[in-house]
Amino acid sequence: MTDESLIPLENLRVIAGTEGLSSDRVEPMRKEYGANMMTPPVRDPLWKQYLEKFDDPIIRILLFAVAVSTAVSLIQGSGLLDTIGIIAAILLSTGIAFFNEYRSSREFDVLNAHRDEMAIKVVRDGHPVHVTSRDIVVGDLILLEAGDAVPADGWVLASDGLVVDESAFTGESEPVKKGEQERVLKGTYVTAGKGRMLSGAVGDRAQMGVIAASLGIDHATQTPLEKKLEDLAGVISKFGYAMAILICVTLLIRGFFTGDVSGLNLDSANHVLHYFMLAVVIVVAAVPEGLPMSVALSLSLAMRKMTRANCLVRRLIACETIGSATTICTDKTGTLTKNQMLVAESPAGTPVMAGSVPRTPIEWITLNAAINGTAYLDTHGEKTVVIGNSTEGALLRWLKEYGLDYSHIRAEMHETKQYLFDGNRKRMSTVVMIEGKPYLLVKGAPEILADLCVTKPELEGVYALAKRAMRTLAFAHKEIVNGDESETGLVWDGYVGIRDQLRDNIGESVATCQQAGIRVRMVTGDNPETARAIAQESGIHKRGAVVPGPVFRGMSPEEQVTAARDLDIMARAEPMDKLLLVQALQKSGNVVAVTGDGTNDAPALKHANVGFAMGIAGTEVAREASDIILLDDSFASITQAVWWGRSLYENIQRFLLFQLTINFCACLLVFIAPLLGYPEPFTIIQILWINIIMDTLAAFALCSEAPHGGLLKRQPVQQDAKIITPFMWFSIIVTGAFIIIGGLVQMATGFLGGSTPEEVTTVFFSAFIVAAIWNGVNCRALDGKMPPFFKGNPMFFVIMGLVLVLQIALVQFGGEVFSTVPLSAMQWLIIILATASVLIVGFLLRASYRYLDDLKKAQSA
Repeated sequence: MTDESLIPLENLRVIAGTEGLSSDRVEPMRKEYGANMMTPPVRDPLWKQYLEKFDDPIIRILLFAVAVSTAVSLIQGSGLLDTIGIIAAILLSTGIAFFNEYRSSREFDVLNAHRDEMAIKVVRDGHPVHVTSRDIVVGDLILLEAGDAVPADGWVLASDGLVVDESAFTGESEPVKKGEQERVLKGTYVTAGKGRMLSGAVGDRAQMGVIAASLGIDHATQTPLEKKLEDLAGVISKFGYAMAILICVTLLIRGFFTGDVSGLNLDSANHVLHYFMLAVVIVVAAVPEGLPMSVALSLSLAMRKMTRANCLVRRLIACETIGSATTICTDKTGTLTKNQMLVAESPAGTPVMAGSVPRTPIEWITLNAAINGTAYLDTHGEKTVVIGNSTEGALLRWLKEYGLDYSHIRAEMHETKQYLFDGNRKRMSTVVMIEGKPYLLVKGAPEILADLCVTKPELEGVYALAKRAMRTLAFAHKEIVNGDESETGLVWDGYVGIRDQLRDNIGESVATCQQAGIRVRMVTGDNPETARAIAQESGIHKRGAVVPGPVFRGMSPEEQVTAARDLDIMARAEPMDKLLLVQALQKSGNVVAVTGDGTNDAPALKHANVGFAMGIAGTEVAREASDIILLDDSFASITQAVWWGRSLYENIQRFLLFQLTINFCACLLVFIAPLLGYPEPFTIIQILWINIIMDTLAAFALCSEAPHGGLLKRQPVQQDAKIITPFMWFSIIVTGAFIIIGGLVQMATGFLGGSTPEEVTTVFFSAFIVAAIWNGVNCRALDGKMPPFFKGNPMFFVIMGLVLVLQIALVQFGGEVFSTVPLSAMQWLIIILATASVLIVGFLLRASYRYLDDLKKAQSA
């Protein structure tokens, strides 16, 4: 990895020396080489973000309706209230969508608010001092020790066993030892040892900043829901315009025959204008004005629920997209596992501290685990944190679990010499004095220590643990005689198995995803054997392939697509391999979700349909590139996100079923009634009440439906599947026909009540609204099964009750605006009881659907 912005070490020595900067040189260096703060990604101004909400097919249709309605209102000199109503619907739906994304963005900014506030130890004016990370400049001499984050790119000046975790850049889980004149990167972490470094690139010029800047390319694609809603909007607009043209032509022909249109005169012009107004009503009636509101509300509710489930949503539409996911490419460390190394097996027994010289193998192992290491535990916060090597930390946690304090043991024992772990030796040794005698304690790789022992032990047990994805660590000792501190002639004490335990319920979460038709694939830098063992234990690996990253990388794009279909595990993977895998899976038609925490994971996160970044272990760049942030870094939270995403999709379908039924009825009634010689069934203000106010409240009611268990027991909705299912179309047509016929009979006979034409049309309007309320109950049973009547969504009944109260109020008191007359209590009772017959129609529809579905399953069995 190279970067031209990093100043060479030789130049740095000339610029800054090796004893630290003086205070008066800090500001000039900052001006010349930049501040240690990454430039936030360029975001559009708020006004532009808001205008983007108008780039929606339904909103565009409504804007056209506004233009037509305004023109007609100005010509007629009345009807401006109708135009204002449409404008209110547009502003309400776009405002909700904008506000929710703005609020999510603010929450994300709060998450990163303290990114540059961590304290860093530097040498200035010849003395060690603490400064914040943002104050680091090129040329600063930085002191590093275990547990520190590297605050800038630079060069190691001195190393005392300095080991750095570079997994955020390389994907390798094993830390890397750093010697003098080697490069270190901003965003990596020191896991062991200590050292000094000279900063050579800060802020945007550091490698992390360079990668962040490269993410400016927008890889965003349309989500499945956006595509389906756009297709639906096209169908609805064509239907509305066709109906509008049809009614205009039909009424014009009728006008010629009846004499209403007889030439170029004022009366004819008024009739033609009236026909055109009816066409506008048809367009308004056809377009589901409440749909943008419904989508915005559904996304908003899902976003809040997902945040409570530890998923911070940064891109609102990702709430739905995750529900359509067909595959999840997940990291291992910290996502499937706890990112916490623990002793899982100890054949020698549990830790026991000897009173004097250890006499049993477990006593020697206990002493060795406590003293022969450089890590320590930080217990000052709510959690115990390992500072230093994670494997050594596992040993200290093991002792703590059995009530032994390693710090007391270290204080009591006199350590005289220590030979740090070396990648070639694969072991570490410490000399201690016990009752005046020197002893050498050795720990390291079992196969290495076994060859150094007087009696070579059997290693079958070690190999068995290795097959179970455990890191094995052996212990040995010897009494030092005649000053012989060589690591030979050792006495074998035993070994332990250490592993990063799987998170709780991971197997259950993976199984739930698989049951939901989502293929889970693991991408890890571990070797194939370890990766296979973890994947098998978590339930990911069954019959699929294990493909090493270098092998996948070497394939042609066509071969990668083929290999990706059968891939369960990608081992020895580098971060860019994850991007290649995502692209290959997407070419196969998959909706891909990806998890990542490292800086180099950002391209894959950005290119995926849904990118999940880690909220705890994730780097700033990874979080910035993501759509959703896992606040607890857990795979189980992804399962919850899928659940809510699928519920969101169903709730939007419920609302569509509700509103399209209303719109279908309204359109045909407006078209048929004048042809039959009946009065116009609705005024424009009544249409707006039906389509905006009532449907907005219905959106609240139906979009609050709680998710049910069956959502994760079915396959993901196909990308090319229509959002309106055959059952929904069947329900719209049958229920709509029932309401249309009832409405026409009421207008013709007044069978539900009404002794005057005004009363007949008022009863018709009220019955239409109450029938729609009853049909809202039917719409809850989207898949032919009614959810728990009250328990599933009590808010539904509260809101629908409010709609009924509002309808009664506007009829009784809003006659001038809504062209209605007051009705008696008996008339209202008749309307409510008569329109409840819609429930019977819904019940028969569900029974027919279940019968046909069972019949189809029986034939295919």
